Amino acid sequence: MKETAKALDRMAAANESKYWADEKKASRKRVFLTWLPYSQRSQTLAESFEAKAVYFGYLSGTKSTGKAILRYILMTFHTAAYLVRHRPRLVFVMNQPVFLPLVVYLLSFLLGYRYVVDSHSGLFNKAEWRWSLPLMRYVYRRSLFSIVTNREHRDLVASWGSRVEVLGALTVGEEKVEPFSRPPGPCLVVIGTFAADEPTREVLEACRQMPHVHFFMTGSLKKAPNDVLADRPPNVTFTDFMARPQYVGLVQAMDGAIVLVTNDNVMQRGAYEAMSWAVPIITSDWPLLRETFHRGTIFVDNSPSGIAAAVRQVLERLEYYRAEIRALRTDRAEQWESDIGRINAFIKAQGS
Repeated sequence: MKETAKALDRMAAANESKYWADEKKASRKRVFLTWLPYSQRSQTLAESFEAKAVYFGYLSGTKSTGKAILRYILMTFHTAAYLVRHRPRLVFVMNQPVFLPLVVYLLSFLLGYRYVVDSHSGLFNKAEWRWSLPLMRYVYRRSLFSIVTNREHRDLVASWGSRVEVLGALTVGEEKVEPFSRPPGPCLVVIGTFAADEPTREVLEACRQMPHVHFFMTGSLKKAPNDVLADRPPNVTFTDFMARPQYVGLVQAMDGAIVLVTNDNVMQRGAYEAMSWAVPIITSDWPLLRETFHRGTIFVDNSPSGIAAAVRQVLERLEYYRAEIRALRTDRAEQWESDIGRINAFIKAQGS
Protein backbone atom coordinates (compact mmCIF):
# COMPACT_ATOMS: atom_id res chain seq x y z
CA MET A 1 0.00 0.00 0.00
CA LYS A 2 2.82 2.37 0.90
CA GLU A 3 4.53 1.68 -2.43
CA THR A 4 1.27 2.30 -4.26
CA ALA A 5 0.78 5.58 -2.41
CA LYS A 6 4.31 6.66 -3.27
CA ALA A 7 3.74 5.78 -6.91
CA LEU A 8 0.54 7.80 -6.96
CA ASP A 9 2.36 10.74 -5.35
CA ARG A 10 5.09 10.54 -8.00
CA MET A 11 2.45 10.41 -10.73
CA ALA A 12 0.63 13.41 -9.27
CA ALA A 13 3.89 15.35 -9.01
CA ALA A 14 4.76 14.48 -12.61
CA ASN A 15 1.32 15.55 -13.81
CA GLU A 16 1.59 18.80 -11.86
CA SER A 17 5.03 19.51 -13.37
CA LYS A 18 3.66 18.78 -16.84
CA TYR A 19 0.69 21.08 -16.16
CA TRP A 20 2.89 24.01 -15.19
CA ALA A 21 5.27 23.30 -18.08
CA ASP A 22 2.30 23.36 -20.45
CA GLU A 23 1.06 26.59 -18.85
CA LYS A 24 4.49 28.16 -19.27
CA LYS A 25 4.66 26.99 -22.87
CA ALA A 26 1.19 28.39 -23.51
CA SER A 27 2.17 31.77 -22.07
CA ARG A 28 4.99 31.95 -24.62
CA LYS A 29 2.31 31.79 -27.27
CA ARG A 30 1.38 35.33 -26.32
CA VAL A 31 3.34 38.20 -27.84
CA PHE A 32 3.14 41.97 -27.53
CA LEU A 33 4.15 43.76 -30.75
CA THR A 34 5.41 47.35 -30.76
CA TRP A 35 6.92 49.35 -33.60
CA LEU A 36 9.37 51.20 -31.36
CA PRO A 37 12.82 50.38 -29.99
CA TYR A 38 11.22 50.23 -26.52
CA SER A 39 7.99 51.19 -24.73
CA GLN A 40 7.58 51.10 -20.96
CA ARG A 41 3.81 50.68 -21.29
CA SER A 42 4.17 47.78 -23.74
CA GLN A 43 6.79 46.13 -21.53
CA THR A 44 4.68 46.42 -18.38
CA LEU A 45 1.54 45.15 -20.10
CA ALA A 46 3.44 42.27 -21.68
CA GLU A 47 4.74 41.18 -18.29
CA SER A 48 1.28 41.54 -16.74
CA PHE A 49 -0.30 39.34 -19.42
CA GLU A 50 2.59 36.82 -19.57
CA ALA A 51 3.40 37.79 -23.15
CA LYS A 52 6.76 38.17 -24.85
CA ALA A 53 7.48 41.82 -25.71
CA VAL A 54 8.70 42.11 -29.31
CA TYR A 55 10.03 45.43 -30.63
CA PHE A 56 10.66 46.56 -34.20
CA GLY A 57 12.47 49.91 -34.22
CA TYR A 58 14.00 50.57 -37.62
CA LEU A 59 15.00 54.19 -38.29
CA SER A 60 13.00 55.31 -35.26
CA GLY A 61 12.56 59.05 -34.85
CA THR A 62 13.42 59.93 -38.43
CA LYS A 63 11.72 63.00 -39.93
CA SER A 64 12.42 62.05 -43.55
CA THR A 65 9.30 60.95 -45.44
CA GLY A 66 11.32 58.54 -47.58
CA LYS A 67 12.94 56.92 -44.55
CA ALA A 68 9.57 56.72 -42.78
CA ILE A 69 8.05 54.86 -45.75
CA LEU A 70 11.04 52.50 -45.86
CA ARG A 71 10.73 51.98 -42.12
CA TYR A 72 7.07 50.99 -42.35
CA ILE A 73 7.73 48.63 -45.27
CA LEU A 74 10.60 46.89 -43.46
CA MET A 75 8.64 46.54 -40.23
CA THR A 76 5.57 45.24 -42.07
CA PHE A 77 7.56 42.40 -43.66
CA HIS A 78 9.47 41.67 -40.45
CA THR A 79 6.24 41.60 -38.40
CA ALA A 80 4.52 39.31 -40.91
CA ALA A 81 7.53 36.98 -40.98
CA TYR A 82 7.63 36.86 -37.19
CA LEU A 83 3.94 35.97 -36.91
CA VAL A 84 4.15 33.31 -39.62
CA ARG A 85 7.23 31.74 -38.04
CA HIS A 86 6.16 31.77 -34.38
CA ARG A 87 2.40 31.30 -34.77
CA PRO A 88 1.33 32.95 -31.48
CA ARG A 89 -2.08 32.15 -30.08
CA LEU A 90 -2.74 35.66 -28.75
CA VAL A 91 -1.21 38.89 -30.07
CA PHE A 92 -1.21 42.16 -28.14
CA VAL A 93 -0.55 45.11 -30.42
CA MET A 94 0.16 48.79 -29.85
CA ASN A 95 -2.19 50.90 -31.97
CA GLN A 96 0.43 53.37 -33.21
CA PRO A 97 1.48 53.70 -35.92
CA VAL A 98 -1.81 52.46 -37.34
CA PHE A 99 -0.10 50.25 -39.93
CA LEU A 100 0.91 47.77 -37.20
CA PRO A 101 -2.62 46.89 -36.01
CA LEU A 102 -3.73 46.78 -39.66
CA VAL A 103 -1.04 44.16 -40.38
CA VAL A 104 -2.08 42.17 -37.30
CA TYR A 105 -5.75 42.42 -38.31
CA LEU A 106 -5.18 41.18 -41.87
CA LEU A 107 -2.91 38.29 -40.87
CA SER A 108 -5.37 37.14 -38.20
CA PHE A 109 -7.63 35.84 -41.00
CA LEU A 110 -4.77 33.72 -42.37
CA LEU A 111 -3.11 32.57 -39.14
CA GLY A 112 -6.17 32.28 -36.91
CA TYR A 113 -4.82 33.99 -33.78
CA ARG A 114 -6.79 36.31 -31.50
CA TYR A 115 -5.50 39.81 -30.83
CA VAL A 116 -5.84 42.67 -28.35
CA VAL A 117 -5.32 46.34 -29.26
CA ASP A 118 -3.58 48.58 -26.71
CA SER A 119 -4.80 52.09 -27.48
CA HIS A 120 -2.48 55.05 -27.08
CA SER A 121 -4.45 58.29 -27.18
CA GLY A 122 -2.65 59.71 -30.22
CA LEU A 123 -4.83 57.65 -32.55
CA PHE A 124 -7.89 59.55 -31.34
CA ASN A 125 -6.36 62.95 -30.54
CA LYS A 126 -3.80 63.64 -33.28
CA ALA A 127 -4.93 64.96 -36.65
CA GLU A 128 -2.24 62.96 -38.47
CA TRP A 129 -3.98 59.65 -37.62
CA ARG A 130 -7.67 60.58 -37.84
CA TRP A 131 -7.86 59.48 -41.48
CA SER A 132 -7.41 55.91 -40.22
CA LEU A 133 -10.38 55.82 -37.82
CA PRO A 134 -12.88 54.34 -40.35
CA LEU A 135 -10.40 51.48 -40.98
CA MET A 136 -9.64 51.05 -37.31
CA ARG A 137 -13.31 50.37 -36.59
CA TYR A 138 -12.88 46.99 -38.30
CA VAL A 139 -9.61 46.31 -36.48
CA TYR A 140 -11.14 46.99 -33.08
CA ARG A 141 -14.38 45.15 -33.84
CA ARG A 142 -12.53 41.90 -34.62
CA SER A 143 -10.29 42.09 -31.52
CA LEU A 144 -10.74 39.85 -28.49
CA PHE A 145 -10.88 43.12 -26.57
CA SER A 146 -9.13 46.47 -26.59
CA ILE A 147 -7.40 48.54 -23.92
CA VAL A 148 -7.87 52.30 -23.56
CA THR A 149 -6.72 54.83 -20.95
CA ASN A 150 -9.92 56.79 -20.30
CA ARG A 151 -13.71 56.67 -20.38
CA GLU A 152 -14.14 58.92 -23.44
CA HIS A 153 -12.09 56.59 -25.62
CA ARG A 154 -13.81 53.60 -24.01
CA ASP A 155 -17.20 54.90 -25.13
CA LEU A 156 -15.94 55.59 -28.66
CA VAL A 157 -14.37 52.16 -29.13
CA ALA A 158 -17.37 50.41 -27.54
CA SER A 159 -19.58 52.14 -30.13
CA TRP A 160 -17.54 50.32 -32.80
CA GLY A 161 -18.58 46.96 -31.34
CA SER A 162 -15.43 46.08 -29.39
CA ARG A 163 -15.16 44.85 -25.82
CA VAL A 164 -13.15 47.52 -23.98
CA GLU A 165 -11.03 47.55 -20.83
CA VAL A 166 -9.80 50.78 -19.23
CA LEU A 167 -6.22 50.63 -17.93
CA GLY A 168 -4.95 54.08 -17.07
CA ALA A 169 -1.87 54.84 -15.00
CA LEU A 170 0.19 51.70 -14.65
CA THR A 171 2.76 51.17 -11.93
CA VAL A 172 6.30 50.57 -13.14
CA GLY A 173 8.19 47.65 -11.60
CA GLU A 174 11.84 47.45 -10.64
CA GLU A 175 14.29 48.51 -13.33
CA LYS A 176 18.00 48.93 -13.82
CA VAL A 177 19.08 52.28 -12.41
CA GLU A 178 22.17 54.36 -13.04
CA PRO A 179 22.48 56.68 -10.01
CA PHE A 180 22.31 60.36 -10.89
CA SER A 181 24.53 62.90 -9.14
CA ARG A 182 22.40 66.02 -8.81
CA PRO A 183 23.75 69.50 -8.11
CA PRO A 184 23.14 71.13 -4.72
CA GLY A 185 19.85 72.91 -4.16
CA PRO A 186 16.32 72.10 -5.33
CA CYS A 187 16.03 70.15 -8.60
CA LEU A 188 13.06 69.16 -10.76
CA VAL A 189 12.75 67.20 -13.98
CA VAL A 190 10.59 68.31 -16.89
CA ILE A 191 9.53 65.09 -18.62
CA GLY A 192 8.67 65.49 -22.28
CA THR A 193 9.62 64.89 -25.88
CA PHE A 194 9.29 68.43 -27.33
CA ALA A 195 5.98 67.36 -28.87
CA ALA A 196 3.53 69.90 -30.26
CA ASP A 197 1.04 69.23 -27.44
CA GLU A 198 3.57 70.11 -24.71
CA PRO A 199 3.76 73.73 -23.43
CA THR A 200 7.57 73.77 -23.60
CA ARG A 201 7.98 77.52 -24.04
CA GLU A 202 5.74 78.24 -21.05
CA VAL A 203 7.83 75.86 -18.94
CA LEU A 204 11.05 77.63 -19.94
CA GLU A 205 9.54 80.98 -18.97
CA ALA A 206 8.53 79.54 -15.58
CA CYS A 207 12.08 78.23 -15.08
CA ARG A 208 13.43 81.69 -15.81
CA GLN A 209 11.38 83.04 -12.87
CA MET A 210 13.13 80.66 -10.42
CA PRO A 211 16.91 80.98 -10.92
CA HIS A 212 17.58 79.23 -7.58
CA VAL A 213 15.99 75.98 -8.84
CA HIS A 214 17.67 73.70 -11.38
CA PHE A 215 15.56 71.99 -14.03
CA PHE A 216 16.46 69.00 -16.19
CA MET A 217 14.42 68.83 -19.39
CA THR A 218 14.28 65.41 -21.08
CA GLY A 219 13.73 64.58 -24.74
CA SER A 220 15.80 64.09 -27.86
CA LEU A 221 17.21 67.42 -29.05
CA LYS A 222 16.66 66.26 -32.64
CA LYS A 223 12.96 66.92 -32.03
CA ALA A 224 13.39 70.28 -30.28
CA PRO A 225 12.49 73.48 -32.20
CA ASN A 226 15.46 75.77 -32.76
CA ASP A 227 13.86 78.70 -30.92
CA VAL A 228 13.37 76.49 -27.85
CA LEU A 229 17.03 75.47 -27.85
CA ALA A 230 18.11 79.10 -28.23
CA ASP A 231 15.86 80.27 -25.38
CA ARG A 232 17.29 78.02 -22.65
CA PRO A 233 17.65 79.80 -19.28
CA PRO A 234 20.93 79.22 -17.37
CA ASN A 235 19.20 77.03 -14.76
CA VAL A 236 17.87 74.55 -17.36
CA THR A 237 19.80 71.52 -18.60
CA PHE A 238 18.65 69.74 -21.75
CA THR A 239 19.45 66.08 -21.13
CA ASP A 240 18.95 64.97 -24.75
CA PHE A 241 18.06 61.31 -25.27
CA MET A 242 18.98 59.16 -22.26
CA ALA A 243 19.37 55.41 -21.96
CA ARG A 244 16.61 53.96 -19.80
CA PRO A 245 18.77 53.32 -16.67
CA GLN A 246 20.07 56.92 -16.84
CA TYR A 247 16.55 58.29 -17.20
CA VAL A 248 15.28 56.26 -14.24
CA GLY A 249 18.17 57.48 -12.08
CA LEU A 250 17.54 61.09 -13.08
CA VAL A 251 13.82 61.08 -12.24
CA GLN A 252 14.31 59.20 -8.98
CA ALA A 253 16.85 61.82 -7.82
CA MET A 254 14.50 64.79 -8.34
CA ASP A 255 12.33 66.75 -5.90
CA GLY A 256 9.47 66.81 -8.38
CA ALA A 257 8.43 65.99 -11.95
CA ILE A 258 6.75 68.45 -14.31
CA VAL A 259 4.68 66.61 -16.94
CA LEU A 260 2.36 68.85 -18.96
CA VAL A 261 0.06 68.50 -21.96
CA THR A 262 -2.26 70.90 -23.79
CA ASN A 263 -4.97 68.30 -24.57
CA ASP A 264 -7.40 66.38 -22.40
CA ASN A 265 -7.69 62.57 -22.49
CA VAL A 266 -3.93 62.05 -22.77
CA MET A 267 -2.48 59.68 -20.18
CA GLN A 268 0.90 60.99 -19.09
CA ARG A 269 3.53 58.26 -19.11
CA GLY A 270 6.01 60.51 -17.33
CA ALA A 271 3.50 61.14 -14.55
CA TYR A 272 2.87 57.48 -13.80
CA GLU A 273 6.62 56.83 -13.92
CA ALA A 274 7.17 59.61 -11.38
CA MET A 275 4.36 58.19 -9.24
CA SER A 276 5.95 54.73 -9.38
CA TRP A 277 9.22 56.20 -8.09
CA ALA A 278 7.53 58.34 -5.39
CA VAL A 279 8.39 61.68 -7.01
CA PRO A 280 5.75 64.45 -6.54
CA ILE A 281 4.01 65.49 -9.76
CA ILE A 282 3.08 68.81 -11.35
CA THR A 283 0.73 68.22 -14.27
CA SER A 284 -1.94 69.91 -16.36
CA ASP A 285 -5.42 70.56 -15.02
CA TRP A 286 -7.45 68.10 -17.08
CA PRO A 287 -10.27 65.86 -15.77
CA LEU A 288 -8.50 62.61 -16.71
CA LEU A 289 -5.31 63.62 -14.92
CA ARG A 290 -7.19 64.88 -11.85
CA GLU A 291 -9.02 61.58 -11.60
CA THR A 292 -5.87 59.52 -12.05
CA PHE A 293 -3.34 61.44 -9.95
CA HIS A 294 -5.54 62.57 -7.08
CA ARG A 295 -2.81 62.61 -4.41
CA GLY A 296 0.73 63.97 -4.32
CA THR A 297 0.03 66.10 -7.39
CA ILE A 298 -0.48 69.80 -8.17
CA PHE A 299 -2.54 70.76 -11.21
CA VAL A 300 -1.75 73.85 -13.28
CA ASP A 301 -3.24 75.81 -16.19
CA ASN A 302 0.04 75.54 -18.18
CA SER A 303 0.79 79.25 -17.71
CA PRO A 304 4.33 80.27 -16.65
CA SER A 305 3.01 81.85 -13.43
CA GLY A 306 0.93 78.77 -12.61
CA ILE A 307 3.86 76.42 -13.20
CA ALA A 308 6.20 78.56 -11.09
CA ALA A 309 3.67 78.73 -8.24
CA ALA A 310 3.28 74.94 -8.29
CA VAL A 311 7.06 74.43 -8.10
CA ARG A 312 7.26 76.72 -5.07
CA GLN A 313 4.37 74.87 -3.42
CA VAL A 314 6.02 71.47 -3.90
CA LEU A 315 9.34 72.67 -2.53
CA GLU A 316 7.72 74.36 0.49
CA ARG A 317 5.85 71.15 1.45
CA LEU A 318 8.14 68.55 -0.06
CA GLU A 319 7.78 65.87 2.63
CA TYR A 320 3.99 66.15 2.53
CA TYR A 321 3.87 65.65 -1.24
CA ARG A 322 6.34 62.77 -1.05
CA ALA A 323 4.13 61.01 1.50
CA GLU A 324 1.03 61.65 -0.62
CA ILE A 325 2.58 60.34 -3.82
CA ARG A 326 3.67 57.17 -2.01
CA ALA A 327 0.08 56.70 -0.85
CA LEU A 328 -1.16 57.21 -4.41
CA ARG A 329 1.35 54.64 -5.66
CA THR A 330 -0.07 52.10 -3.21
CA ASP A 331 -3.66 52.85 -4.26
CA ARG A 332 -2.83 52.59 -7.95
CA ALA A 333 -0.83 49.38 -7.53
CA GLU A 334 -3.78 47.70 -5.80
CA GLN A 335 -6.17 48.87 -8.53
CA TRP A 336 -3.76 47.70 -11.23
CA GLU A 337 -3.44 44.22 -9.73
CA SER A 338 -7.22 43.94 -9.47
CA ASP A 339 -7.76 45.02 -13.09
CA ILE A 340 -5.02 42.76 -14.46
CA GLY A 341 -6.36 39.78 -12.50
CA ARG A 342 -9.86 40.31 -13.87
CA ILE A 343 -8.63 40.66 -17.47
CA ASN A 344 -6.35 37.62 -17.21
CA ALA A 345 -9.32 35.60 -15.96
CA PHE A 346 -11.29 36.69 -19.03
CA ILE A 347 -8.42 35.75 -21.37
CA LYS A 348 -8.15 32.32 -19.77
CA ALA A 349 -11.91 31.80 -20.09
CA GLN A 350 -11.61 32.52 -23.82
CA GLY A 351 -8.95 29.83 -24.19
CA SER A 352 -6.27 32.31 -25.17
